[in-house]
Amino acid sequence: MKTIMKTLLVSIASLSVMFSANAGELTVSGTAKATYNTVQGGQAANGIGVTNELNFTASGEMDNGYTWSYSMELDPSTASTDTGGQANNDDTQISLTMGDLGTIKACVSECGNNKKYAFDQSAYTAMSDTGFSEGIAYPSDAGAYASLQYHTPELPYSTKLSAAYGQPKADGQSGNATIADGDSIEEFSLSTSPVDGLTLSGSIYSVKDYADGVTTQDQLEEGGAYAVEYAYGNITVGAGKSFLAPQLLEANRAAGASIVEHYENTGLSLGYAVNDDLSLSITRETSEANYLTSATVAYDIEMDSVQIAYNLGGATLSIARADYENINYTNGDDVTETIVAMSFAF
Repeated sequence: MKTIMKTLLVSIASLSVMFSANAGELTVSGTAKATYNTVQGGQAANGIGVTNELNFTASGEMDNGYTWSYSMELDPSTASTDTGGQANNDDTQISLTMGDLGTIKACVSECGNNKKYAFDQSAYTAMSDTGFSEGIAYPSDAGAYASLQYHTPELPYSTKLSAAYGQPKADGQSGNATIADGDSIEEFSLSTSPVDGLTLSGSIYSVKDYADGVTTQDQLEEGGAYAVEYAYGNITVGAGKSFLAPQLLEANRAAGASIVEHYENTGLSLGYAVNDDLSLSITRETSEANYLTSATVAYDIEMDSVQIAYNLGGATLSIARADYENINYTNGDDVTETIVAMSFAF
């Protein structure tokens, strides 16, 4: 990985000296969306929300034909201490596409290559990734760090590979920034389509422990995911698994009965495009916690989601419902979530 990092740094430095860039163009994009969210069985009030995120993008072309792009997302602060409604620059990335040589990226809180949702064909959204937390433990990725990445150009069979190295970050950290010491991450991902309609994807990562001399690790964090998708006519099916082995200290062994050694998640999803305007989907996810002590009774989280999305011409109306069982791996803690959304893309 050190060799990869040196190559990336040398390439960036060389390109900055050799080539000049033409003035780029700036655009603003996003989705104006209003939602109504109800949760039955949990301690949460019905929620009415409006999206509050804008994406500023810029792009241009260099004299040698290479292209560059920049992206920054702007979010209002959600901190309880902020009464002025300040906006935060929280997700940024800059990429340099070098034709047949691939693409180099520098990212802060962006550019995650995790394939944990690659199986999902939901008409509206992955229901395990909404405002309601059902407690499923997923693998992390480079998007949770400040990272340098390399992405190959498209190879035979639409194959693409990526490698990323990430360090600790702060949302909105700028150029020339320094940050406190902490763990780093190495991540690799792959996607390929060996036959028409079939897509295979996978990702794997490991967290490198910052040697602070204070704690002794028994298990370093690592994880990954893989998925298979197949599209036939108006129907697309997906299946996938993801894994997370969390960081454990030597002291955790003494409390093995209550400590999870690893999580295993399974997803199945079916999407059906009735026509150009109407889409339906059904998805099931399960998450299994495996404890250090095999005698510990474990309760799997189960989620079933049904969704419908209808294009009204310039707007999309979506309805999504999910039934959760044993949220946070707690027996009998069941919840139903329903989301009604109206969105306008710009």
